[in-house]
Amino acid sequence: MWGGITTRTQLEKSISSLYAVHKVPEAPTTSRIEPGNDPTRRLSFEREKEIASHLAFLSATSDDTRKVMAVCVEEHNDGEGITIRLASNSGDLSAVRDGFMKIGEVLEVAARRGNSETQDIEALLRQVIALDIDRILSRLRSRHMSTLKTTGKPALITQLNNAIKDRTVKSTAILASKSQHLQDLFTELEGIPDIGASPSLAHRIIYEIVTQIYALISTTKLDLLLSDSKLEPPSLKSHIPLALGKLSRYHYAASTLVRAARSKKYHLFRTVLVETFSIDMPPSLDEAIKVHAEIQLLFFYEAHANLPRPRVICASKSACYLCNLFFKLHGVFQVPRSHGKLYTQWILPDWLEIPPSRHAELGDITAQFKKALETRRQSRTNGHPFPYESVISIPRDWTPSTTSKVTSVASTSTIRPQSPRHPSAFSQLQRDPLTPPQTPVARIPSSTSPPLPLSAVESARIPRRTRHVSITSSQLPYSELINAETPPLCLHLNDPPLSLEFDFSHASPCQLQLLREEREGESKDYRTIYIEDVPTAAEMDITCSRHGPRELKFQLQGGDRRGVCVAVVWGAL
Repeated sequence: MWGGITTRTQLEKSISSLYAVHKVPEAPTTSRIEPGNDPTRRLSFEREKEIASHLAFLSATSDDTRKVMAVCVEEHNDGEGITIRLASNSGDLSAVRDGFMKIGEVLEVAARRGNSETQDIEALLRQVIALDIDRILSRLRSRHMSTLKTTGKPALITQLNNAIKDRTVKSTAILASKSQHLQDLFTELEGIPDIGASPSLAHRIIYEIVTQIYALISTTKLDLLLSDSKLEPPSLKSHIPLALGKLSRYHYAASTLVRAARSKKYHLFRTVLVETFSIDMPPSLDEAIKVHAEIQLLFFYEAHANLPRPRVICASKSACYLCNLFFKLHGVFQVPRSHGKLYTQWILPDWLEIPPSRHAELGDITAQFKKALETRRQSRTNGHPFPYESVISIPRDWTPSTTSKVTSVASTSTIRPQSPRHPSAFSQLQRDPLTPPQTPVARIPSSTSPPLPLSAVESARIPRRTRHVSITSSQLPYSELINAETPPLCLHLNDPPLSLEFDFSHASPCQLQLLREEREGESKDYRTIYIEDVPTAAEMDITCSRHGPRELKFQLQGGDRRGVCVAVVWGAL
């Protein structure tokens, strides 16, 4: 292939041999590599991945497992536009291209900031619903879109409503009311005789359903609420939160994309182009053979070396084992995650016209790829169970207002937590004795919190007095319920000598917890942050706990190894 020592037949044989031993050679993985700062790019690596991930999710317009989409975001050299590039492992791309062009038009309007953010989000969500209506109806298990996956199964919202009413579920009157409202909307949707004859009515109801599900998921820790119940079958306890989470992402994706377009840091969304790419298969190949969508985009840039390259290529499903392995060996692009499953119909497009200057390296990569497959086949390690191929990804909000600052006498540094849905508290961490920072602390308003009522806005303009609380090590753990009305709080610890100042003016309901530092051998749920190592000229991201996207946990530790654990938990408490 490409003049190297590996032929297509040899590669197909290596894939088949590995499949005979391990159908799932690798457990699901998530990419953690982040390139350093590139001054030629406007988007950070994390933002590019976030935007591409949302677009890939929106590109999946049906539940046909044979049609997997891939998306990347290509920045224009002049910094005034982007190209959204699409590929699919099968099927026609025209409908998705047309839908994305309309999405691009809304984002161009948002970039000009002529409307309010709320108006732009509403406009984009309506375009998303028009594009993805079949997929949304299928996720709802509506009678209007019956598929092999949904036929004979109860409607999702009916399952939710029944679960909330179950005597073993510790629900609330507010949650029951929200659930019933969703049930009423779904009943209205199912009552439409023909959606094709009443598209505007169907779109309006689906818009309300998606918006209400997003609001419910954002404010309720549904998985915990159902975890101790006696629901039958027990699989409902995980199925309902997972399925609702996927539906809520349509709203979350629209919100995040609009905030990206409206950002004042750059003008990338002033021009949004949408282009598709597909690789024609030679007639001699079996029809079942596929060039996976991610691989198609990788080879598009191999064939068009003059174009600026994206850093991330996202698919509507997690990448397979072979795609993930080839991307790792290729080393130029990253896929966010892999489900680890192997497909024997996978192939590389060695018939595609590639510049001769790239042949030698591609030949070497293919040889390494074949060798890696043979090494994995010969290893004595066991395979893995069949995984979920599609997962929910909840990235951080575009403008987080949950920020922590560590301040010493010499400098000001920033730690920025990643909020699952809504940001929580802005905390300033100061080492005793208290010393004013050299750089004034900026209060960053949340762009994700819903608008406050007038009375709350007026009261927010009045400075609120900080409440000071002294805590000894014997008084840990410390816990407090938080909302936007909670006054600023300054906690003074004696061991280690540390003061933590929190401003909750943009907080969504959460619980703040302080605990003693973890000991050797104990659970490592908390990321350790050495105060001396906090960068003085850059921000440090703190990701949510791997045990749940609504938990933020980190341990602040001084040079004497003494420290304190800080946790913020969102949702129903």
